[in-house]
Amino acid sequence: MQTADNIKKVALVLFVALGLVHILSGLMFANDYFMPASMILNRVLDIPFAMMALIYGLMSIYVNIDEKSRTTPKIAFIAICVIIFLLLLYINLFIPDKQPFTLS
Repeated sequence: MQTADNIKKVALVLFVALGLVHILSGLMFANDYFMPASMILNRVLDIPFAMMALIYGLMSIYVNIDEKSRTTPKIAFIAICVIIFLLLLYINLFIPDKQPFTLS
């Protein structure tokens, strides 16, 4: 139980930090500020941000479940995380963006 609480706390901190950086890089990218760095940050941070949101959300659910019925949700949470991670990788790598990738 203590490990799940610690994972939840760390995931919350990383979720907030990655979210702020991702939103700021998106705003800088939209307004053409620091173009190479903001574009790279905006394109790279979407998967870690989504994964931290997923880990925080699932750990919040996991902490609130009683200890007797945790074996099935543990397997389901791992399966959901793997499926969503693979889906995000597929979307990010194989579906092209509408804007061309240029650094100039």
